[in-house]
Amino acid sequence: MVTSRLRDPDRPCVLPGDPSWLHEVRYLEEKVLRVVAAAANAAAFRFDAARYVLSVGVLEGAASVIGRLAAEMDEPADSEREGIRVLFLPGWELDYLWQVLAAFRRAQAGEPEAADLRELLDGIGEGQGRTVEQITEDLQRVAAMLMLDIPAVPTLAAAALHSLGLPSGNPGPPPDAAAVHEAVVQVRAGWAAAGVR
Repeated sequence: MVTSRLRDPDRPCVLPGDPSWLHEVRYLEEKVLRVVAAAANAAAFRFDAARYVLSVGVLEGAASVIGRLAAEMDEPADSEREGIRVLFLPGWELDYLWQVLAAFRRAQAGEPEAADLRELLDGIGEGQGRTVEQITEDLQRVAAMLMLDIPAVPTLAAAALHSLGLPSGNPGPPPDAAAVHEAVVQVRAGWAAAGVR
């Protein structure tokens, strides 16, 4: 188990040791989120800040989450590919990702307030060989992986922190090997449900 170097941890995220799932969605940072952020910035400059539904800060924040996650998840050693990584991310950063996902879903659904966002995503998707639905699905996969909310996640986070000799915030004893094994099984099932094997 490897833990994150990110500061100010807030929420544990349990991810596969093999980051190949992230390579498939890496394009979201530079080729989608930062492009939409630039368009939102231009709209705000023309006093039309609501044109693309989200603020520049939220879009940039969501892009940064994916970028820093990719940087954090360097290629693992062969011995780590079958393992897991426990990362700690600030909750407010994950909220940015959630807000963007909600806005993309609105655009996908054809809501009138998100019509300009839908048009922009159509154009971006055409350049990437992706539809708005595929872009939204990829963003949803990232969010599902980072926001997996099952009891197994805190169990694995406590085990990872204990293995490093760090306080877990859990007043009880560290999880035993059987509890950790069961938590890994549950987390892998959660990953599979998110479309990541």
